[in-house]
Amino acid sequence: MRPWEEPVRLLPVPLPPVHGEVLGCYLHRLAEANHTTPPLLGQCLSPHSRIYFTRRTDPLRHWTPTALPRLAAMTGVPVEALDRSLPAFARLVARANGTGPTGHAHYDLHVACRHCMKGRGITEPVLPHRDPSARLCLKHAIWLDGVCHYSVGHLAGLIKAQRQHVRLARRFPDTIGAATKEAAKLTRSWLVAGYQPGLKRHWRRRLEALPHEAARYSSVLRYRYDERESIVTYTEFVSILGIVADPKWRALRIHRKSGIAFERHQETIDAIYTETERRLSIHTLREMPDARHAFRNDPLFRWQAYGNY
Repeated sequence: MRPWEEPVRLLPVPLPPVHGEVLGCYLHRLAEANHTTPPLLGQCLSPHSRIYFTRRTDPLRHWTPTALPRLAAMTGVPVEALDRSLPAFARLVARANGTGPTGHAHYDLHVACRHCMKGRGITEPVLPHRDPSARLCLKHAIWLDGVCHYSVGHLAGLIKAQRQHVRLARRFPDTIGAATKEAAKLTRSWLVAGYQPGLKRHWRRRLEALPHEAARYSSVLRYRYDERESIVTYTEFVSILGIVADPKWRALRIHRKSGIAFERHQETIDAIYTETERRLSIHTLREMPDARHAFRNDPLFRWQAYGNY
């Protein structure tokens, strides 16, 4: 009889999962608590080809829906609770029913707030799937989108921006995905170019107030960017997001075709710039310092006129 066909016993140290937790992370925590290995636990749940998987992996390629009741018997956690807490099983059931994708879904991951986990008696890093609008822990003011987990409660506007970000995601579900990428590109373009003095002052002030933090979770997650950039520009990012996610403002994009003069759209261009300046509390975004930063190379203008910037 193969391991996934044998009767399942309750583990000596059964642990409940964290809501949204990656299955690989959960099996690693179970294995460490019970002095075994994640592959051995996996082989007791369902047939699969992996002999090793990381905390970031939801290893369900060859798994069957019988894994869920077997995991419930192994941990003592009801099937319904496991199904709600571990998104991997929802994808497994959807695939078995022919109602979902057959491959692995791509999710944003983060390390859960260490203070929240400590309150539950968990001292090791926990990887849950993250809603793209969740950037920080509102309870403890910890920035979660990175490997350092900066304390940002002293930075004015970030908590308010996080709440606004969540409201925007609920208000504009159809456009929030594309708009998030566009708003991030806009703010980063202004940050790298460095020619908007009003924005530079805001970002320099926040950067100076941000204490140095060593990377806490670089062995768990890999980030290709400096999370300090995301922190210092987050308030402006959310303000921009409120415009680029709103279908009313997206409908005013020119989508320029050959032979159409921008002068014919000056009123529309002015309307979007005026609204953006108001939301950012910036006097003007239209004064360019020199020929290298011509107005038509400004990222907001290129978003409105070309769709690429």
